[in-house]
Amino acid sequence: MIDRDTISTLLSTTSSKNLVGVGMELKPYELALLMLRSLENSEEYGYIVMGVSKLINNYAVDGISPATKDRAKEPITTALSLISFAIEAEYENVDISGRNVFVIKLKNSNKALSMNFTKDLGSQEAFVKNLVLACFNLQARKHYSDANEDERNDYIGDILGAIGYTIKDQTRRGSSSSGKDSGELDIFVSKDGLPFTVIEAMNLDSLSTSNINKHLDKIFSYDTSGNKFNVCLSYVKIADFNSFWGKYSAHVANYSYTAPLLSSDTSIDDEYGYSELRIMKTNHSRSGRTVSLYHICVRIH
Repeated sequence: MIDRDTISTLLSTTSSKNLVGVGMELKPYELALLMLRSLENSEEYGYIVMGVSKLINNYAVDGISPATKDRAKEPITTALSLISFAIEAEYENVDISGRNVFVIKLKNSNKALSMNFTKDLGSQEAFVKNLVLACFNLQARKHYSDANEDERNDYIGDILGAIGYTIKDQTRRGSSSSGKDSGELDIFVSKDGLPFTVIEAMNLDSLSTSNINKHLDKIFSYDTSGNKFNVCLSYVKIADFNSFWGKYSAHVANYSYTAPLLSSDTSIDDEYGYSELRIMKTNHSRSGRTVSLYHICVRIH
């Protein structure tokens, strides 16, 4: 049972480490991270309260529709499944000063509270690790085995956004292949208001070099600022994934890019060492600077 007086007391100060107050967040990936935040510094229970806003010294109770509870079960269940250990959870509407808030109460299991995402968001190495972890989550969810590219991109973008990156998907930016209209980025990532990286994604069920080439060219034409690194992400549904990777890596290591190729490096694939996700990096010359392009191929079962 969720005690109203306990919630009211916790909302009276912003120093409560076991409470996370938000407006309205029901995306599973964001919920999972909010759950971990609420438990990170708690000895027994963590709380997520929806329908409040954070002030300097306390939370303002804005209120939220009681109907929130009716559609909360599925995203809460999904969020719990994204965490690698079991968490006891209950949720209900609670009246605070005549206004309804929605409360999720979580019991601390005293296990390591982490989804293994790194909190160091500033480096390209950290971003690539977080992206790889997001891809692992995608692989594990049956729903995405037959999903289209946009659905898979939404999932990846939601997780990256929940970690703390600023994400825009299908952003009208740069130039299209025809040169007439602005093209669409799959996932555009910014940090501190500045461009950080571009993810160009595609579904592949064969080694379609013409399709791969089109996406490789799009990355550099859409990246108008000249990021230090970008990513080409492929969702691959091919039985002989190892053979595909050999042909793919050879192709991108010899392709004539719009930004001249300087070198290719597969050592990062050995560092990760997974059979169902493969990764390499190509280095390019762009306006006198060396920039990198990560190639990540994720096998979709």
